[in-house]
Amino acid sequence: MKIVVIGSLNMDFNFKVPYLPTKGETLKAVSFKTTPGGKGANQVVALARLGADVLMIGAVGRDDMGKSLKQSLLNDGVDINGIKDVDIPTGIAFITVDGVGNNTILVFPGANDGVDFEWIYNFSEEIKDASYVILQLEIPLKTVINAIEFCYKMKTKVILNPAPAQKLPEEIYPKIDILTPNETELSILTGMQATRDDEIIKAAQSLINKGVGRVIVTLGERGCFYMDEEGHDFIEGFKVNPVDSTAAGDAFTAGFTVALAECMPVKDALRFAGAVGALTVTKSGAQESLPFRQEVEEFLRGQVK
Repeated sequence: MKIVVIGSLNMDFNFKVPYLPTKGETLKAVSFKTTPGGKGANQVVALARLGADVLMIGAVGRDDMGKSLKQSLLNDGVDINGIKDVDIPTGIAFITVDGVGNNTILVFPGANDGVDFEWIYNFSEEIKDASYVILQLEIPLKTVINAIEFCYKMKTKVILNPAPAQKLPEEIYPKIDILTPNETELSILTGMQATRDDEIIKAAQSLINKGVGRVIVTLGERGCFYMDEEGHDFIEGFKVNPVDSTAAGDAFTAGFTVALAECMPVKDALRFAGAVGALTVTKSGAQESLPFRQEVEEFLRGQVK
């Protein structure tokens, strides 16, 4: 299977803290480290570790961090021919993680703002031949919209992970095959409250009514919610000991994409994706926490359906 990821690459600055700081508070970190990240790069690494043939399209700066991010992707077997070097510093993210795995993330886009459709168009053949193209919203919205429209013309299925969430043009929804927001992103997209189960159903239905093929709402430790034109269902999550929730949503999106590309039934695909996400939160960091295929399969074998 060939999967193309169009999106962000960041260097993450990770701070382990006893609790998430409040407004105006100075807090001493327990530990600090830098790790490769960015939603696009996280997803492409997760895909590669799950066995997919992947191409990353994005941008980094002409600096040491950019070189490091590209080398890290190469180490995971990712095709980096779609990554261009630009005269803007590589994107960075500051991440605080508390003692139970909750996090806050502050992102400076940097080179990610240099991803334009003209660059993406250079990879028309790869996009046309791909089983899926995955996008997020850490690159310019105009670029994302143009890429979705192009994929639609190429008849390539689009998965949009709408994070960080922002309003989308109404006309783009029918061109999205799968939308994977969390509860907060679902609320921002729809302008509707989405905390209770009935609210989640109503908000997801509004997206289906707008033309989205499938909506999957990730619910953290609760699991996920799935809806298409034929119906909906809540899928229970796996019980694990959380360490860091960074990249869990990216891992879930990657897991579901791989499962669909391998023609798994939807419920099995959601269970597989849930396992990938669950394993990710048991380790710290973004890409370094992403599980390999063998780990996921062993984890699933140890579960009772």
